[in-house]
Amino acid sequence: MRRLSVARTTKEAFLSKAETALIGAGAGSSIGSIVGGPIGGTVGAIVGGAGGIIFGDAPIIFNEPMICIPAREQYKLSSDPSYIVYAHAGETIMPTGGNVQDVQEVVESVTPTKTRKKLNAYQRFSKKFQFRAKRKNENQRVYFSLRSKALSKAWDKHKKGGKK
Repeated sequence: MRRLSVARTTKEAFLSKAETALIGAGAGSSIGSIVGGPIGGTVGAIVGGAGGIIFGDAPIIFNEPMICIPAREQYKLSSDPSYIVYAHAGETIMPTGGNVQDVQEVVESVTPTKTRKKLNAYQRFSKKFQFRAKRKNENQRVYFSLRSKALSKAWDKHKKGGKK
């Protein structure tokens, strides 16, 4: 399976933030109008829009365990919704543009890829170096001391011989 990695343009990111700000403004307006009338609706819209711009495209990490329900069933807070999702503390919600490529891009940008450090010549030589097996009555410290002395001599001989 070929993985496509299409970077999101700044225009797409801006549109995503704007859409989230509009949703936040609508939610803030409806909540504010219930609490404080027309002035509360205006203040709620401003606060919701600002929150949408600030949090519109940032991953959200839960600081405590949460229970999530479908947004269309928010009126059912006092009764049982159709399903409940339990989110553990430390889980992350990542914004997506609604398509699979965008999800892959966000996941790739969040999960760091470890690169292995390249071994130097001495380390490669040390891995290939053949030394006798440890004897039953031999101490581990003594064994490694003898091995490192033998390795050092073999390395000097290897370097003087000009082999690489």
